[in-house]
Amino acid sequence: MRNIFLSFHQDDELEANIWCRRFEGYFNEIRTLGLDELGDDFAEHIESGDDDYVMRRIREEEIAGTSCTVVLIGKCTWARRYVDWEIAATLRNFDNSKRGGLIGVQLPSAEDHGWATLPSRLALNITQDNGVDTGYARFYGPAPSDGTIAAWVDDAVARRDELDPATGSTTGLMLNNRNCS
Repeated sequence: MRNIFLSFHQDDELEANIWCRRFEGYFNEIRTLGLDELGDDFAEHIESGDDDYVMRRIREEEIAGTSCTVVLIGKCTWARRYVDWEIAATLRNFDNSKRGGLIGVQLPSAEDHGWATLPSRLALNITQDNGVDTGYARFYGPAPSDGTIAAWVDDAVARRDELDPATGSTTGLMLNNRNCS
């Protein structure tokens, strides 16, 4: 069983908690990040635009030791800068922490409403060639109630070891949230 990092928009926190309880038996650990956990020093560097520092801190504080980041896709996930930063930190190798696998999983409420806009950094890493997925990341509908989610994560880890993320995947962090109406 693997350790995973779960990235989501704060408006989807209730559904993310339900997701964690539903699938916790398939993983050793499911980690999430509340930026208040990283403290004021972290916030000051975010405003300075020091991308390397931001990604290193996110990676060191929460993502290190996980093998895959699962991005839960809700209505406004694409607009949240913290999600962008977590994806970028997942995709970068650091001296003491290997980059992680990456998948997007649509939340049931998003499927019900037809919301499927992906964070741009995730979308950049999803490619197809003649209808066959060939990119670093994948996007799935809501996870069924069986071990499929664990298989998706294992597949992402295998791709991590075989492929490189798309060019530009770890640069140019979003400095502000985007407007999601």
